[in-house]
Amino acid sequence: MEPESAQSSAHQLAHLPSQTPRPGVPVPLPGTPGYATLQIQVMKDTLSRASEPTAQSRFSVPSPEVWTRWTEEIENGEQQIRGLGVQVHPSVIYRTVQFKFLRIWMYWRAFRLHDLPPEIITNIFRLAVWSTGNPAEGVMQRLWLTWVCRLWREIAIGDATLWNAIWFRDRPPYERSFAWFERAGSAPIDIRLNERNPMWGQNEDQHVFTAEQMSNLLDRLFVKLPQIRMLVVIVDKWPPAITVLRKLQAAGNVGTPINIERLEVYRMGKPYLRLGPGFDDDGHRDPPVLNGGQTQMLNHLCLAGVHIDWNETPLRNLTTLDLRSMPVNVAPTLERFRAVLRECPTLNRLALDGSGPRPTEKLFDHVPVDLLHLKTLVLGSFNLPYACFIVSQINAPHLLDLTLMALTGTDYVPLIKLLTPKFTEVRLLTLYGVQVEMTPLGKVAMARWFLSMPDLAYARIAQLKANVLKLLLDDPGKYCQVDNAEDYPTDEVFCPNLKTLEVQAMPYATIVDFCRRRKEMGLPITKIYLNPPWAHTLSVQAVRDLRNVAAVYVAPVGTNTTEENELLRREVEDDDDEEEEEQEQEQED
Repeated sequence: MEPESAQSSAHQLAHLPSQTPRPGVPVPLPGTPGYATLQIQVMKDTLSRASEPTAQSRFSVPSPEVWTRWTEEIENGEQQIRGLGVQVHPSVIYRTVQFKFLRIWMYWRAFRLHDLPPEIITNIFRLAVWSTGNPAEGVMQRLWLTWVCRLWREIAIGDATLWNAIWFRDRPPYERSFAWFERAGSAPIDIRLNERNPMWGQNEDQHVFTAEQMSNLLDRLFVKLPQIRMLVVIVDKWPPAITVLRKLQAAGNVGTPINIERLEVYRMGKPYLRLGPGFDDDGHRDPPVLNGGQTQMLNHLCLAGVHIDWNETPLRNLTTLDLRSMPVNVAPTLERFRAVLRECPTLNRLALDGSGPRPTEKLFDHVPVDLLHLKTLVLGSFNLPYACFIVSQINAPHLLDLTLMALTGTDYVPLIKLLTPKFTEVRLLTLYGVQVEMTPLGKVAMARWFLSMPDLAYARIAQLKANVLKLLLDDPGKYCQVDNAEDYPTDEVFCPNLKTLEVQAMPYATIVDFCRRRKEMGLPITKIYLNPPWAHTLSVQAVRDLRNVAAVYVAPVGTNTTEENELLRREVEDDDDEEEEEQEQEQED
């Protein structure tokens, strides 16, 4: 018999005595609120009773008798829970949860992972790292893999693709990030550099990241410039932002291969500021040519608060064009902007936030550019005439995701009227701080707009008047049979497919009332996402009231929700089906 100190956790936990819940621990039934919390607490209680593994301890697989006993305990417990419901003794629920955890835990401890070929283990590691919900989690997953044992560390460090996504979150001189940079070897590299300090205010004199620091950092990174596939840089002041663009231009000019597919440069200081701390007059008068003209591989471009030489920079076959906070006098001319759109026929996402082409005297004297593959359009921080001018420039009949934000200071109902016939396939709609006056004519315009989007299934709202939401509870017929409007059936409803809300900066009582009344209409909202960090400002009672009308979750940061991805993915599947049908029809013909 092995010594007491070397007894396995399997042996110890196989003979656990009957457990009762800890005092104060809730014991909810499966499928009810709090059940997940109970599962976590049971897991912690069980693990706390297991001995700490040592170099001398050995793990033995539970015997078949033990597996059988655990299975019987689970089946008996589930039978009692089903039969007695709320009258079942709390210890039965606790015990059933405990044995379920034991069975899963021991199954994975018994799995002989190290007997797998290294190639299989590598693929498992990649799935673990790449399936994370956000970059911060991905960073920790990679570190954890190297901390388990010597074999895991050797396999993980030997796989360059585990380290080629580098997020510079450590402090200068970035020892950890450059260690990953070396581990990436010759693999394509994705780099995120965020030197914006959220504690800094608008006083740019306090911002300490300099052009020299950026230059030194890029010199180290650009030894692998041909391998860099993605480069995202976020800074506050002009000098480091301009340094990024000029370094890329210089590298391109001397013939260094540039294969960047995704480039994002953000200057997060005072928007539109051309003169100020660190501004380079020469950089304004002679803006850089992006990558020295080497943009053949570029498909995703985002420029915020900085600009380039639009006329000399070739921009073709982009799938994403994102322009933000750019003064009009350094923006592309309307002719150049329209030329870029025409040269990007597969453009999928167009985002214009406080930035767009220079307007002309004849704002609307242009034929719209066809963007037949555009799925996402973002418009923000524009006055009414300019917003209408932008919308008039494009024809995107298959748009799925429309965002309007920071449109205030006047009544934007004229913009709503312009949008109504253009985007009838929208499934995801964002309204953040959009000012629409709900006058009788305003209600008619909004009603026609909502009716023009019958497939709308996901709405993101913030700082929106309650009357806009209330319109979706009304009878559309009484708004749409005026002013020689087309007659609508009186039994038609607004947005029959709307199932998901993403909310911030709204009175929670307004959301509760809206969801309750939609449910009474037979059109329930099934899920509410609360946008962080606003979600954490809500009271316990507010969250409880929201949960009474729909399932409530906190929206993920920096990524889409499951519903958003599903709605966008469904369109891709629909396109594939249409292509197959067309091919079949051609064969029949």
